[in-house]
Amino acid sequence: MESESPARRRIVVDGSNIATEGRTLPSLAQLNEAIETFLEEYRGFTPEDVTVVVDASFGHRIDPSEVKAFEQAVEHGEMVAPPAGAVGRGDGFILRIAEKSGALVLSNDSFQEFHAERPWLFEPGRLIGGKPVPGVGWVFTPRTPVRGPRSRSVTAQSKREAMAANGAVEAIDSDQLDESAAEAPAPKRRRRSTKAAAPTESVATSSDTRDSDDAYEDVGGRSTRASKATKATKATKKAAKAAPATKAAKATKAVKATKATKATRTTKAGEPESTPVKATKKAAKAVKATTSAKKATKAAKAAAVEVSPVPAAAGRGRDVPVGEALNDAMTFLTFVAEHPVGSTFDGVVVSFTSHGAHVDVGGMLCHIPLRNLGDPAPQKARTVLAKGETREFALVSLDAPRRRAELSLPGLAG
Repeated sequence: MESESPARRRIVVDGSNIATEGRTLPSLAQLNEAIETFLEEYRGFTPEDVTVVVDASFGHRIDPSEVKAFEQAVEHGEMVAPPAGAVGRGDGFILRIAEKSGALVLSNDSFQEFHAERPWLFEPGRLIGGKPVPGVGWVFTPRTPVRGPRSRSVTAQSKREAMAANGAVEAIDSDQLDESAAEAPAPKRRRRSTKAAAPTESVATSSDTRDSDDAYEDVGGRSTRASKATKATKATKKAAKAAPATKAAKATKAVKATKATKATRTTKAGEPESTPVKATKKAAKAVKATTSAKKATKAAKAAAVEVSPVPAAAGRGRDVPVGEALNDAMTFLTFVAEHPVGSTFDGVVVSFTSHGAHVDVGGMLCHIPLRNLGDPAPQKARTVLAKGETREFALVSLDAPRRRAELSLPGLAG
């Protein structure tokens, strides 16, 4: 049965992803078969409407018998590779072509690192996936990108940058208002106007705090930490500003106390000594106030260090520091409930680390070390796995404090 042809007239094929689907290494023959089947099923497309993009290493990873055919395809413009140094490499180049031409994308990748800057990926029918089914052949279906840890991280970062940009604009506007107010003639009833402005200022601060909390909700419950860090930083700044004033006040009071002491020495016999007594009490209060200010400054600095936000390293292709959770609590608990140790399941390879790779299993970011990829273990995970590849994995162990799961290829648990 013919599938209904999508409205758009072009299709960009993630060649490396489709050629590696269900395999360890890419196959040019599998890629050609997928494209031919797609054109038969979606009659609205012609070969001229198809753009196939492969990564720079594609020609080095396919079978040697396919290299000549691949080079001819590149020479005839049937396949293209991203230019050297392209931002986002092959994935970014694919999405740029699709964005410029309004094309569909044929890929099983969710492009999580691009969710914030390219929301059109979530448009219905814009992303199509495909898998070879034994005894049936290639089956294609519309997809919705998976919002995994990497997606949540880049989306939250985008919100933080937008908030920072809005804050900078508001600060500039505020400075301009202050300059205008300074140039304008001072109102006669200055105290009343100052009191009237205070509630508005307070409301703005409250609104900013709410916006900040909302922006941090996507980072796995770190809104409270971020809010405490912001308050601690503000307290530190206020204490720092107050320090010079405190020192000046202390110096002034000390001078007054010295003058009062000298006055006592020159007092005639029989005169009351109430003045030096008062000066001594004021000097003691000044010392006490200075000590309190110093303690407040130290406490604010300590609080700022203690609640400083933990960087979200999950899904960025580098090892996670010891003690940092790789997943949020709800994702980890759901995964544990659904997958007992020793069970097998499908996962998508999303990134590589110096000691293995990260695998996305239904939104749970898991780690597979090199020792669980072969016997003997390979030097790099890239020699066994491919980014965007869907493979079967086995659950070896769980690390509850760091909310991590260790995987292996079936039968290779180290």
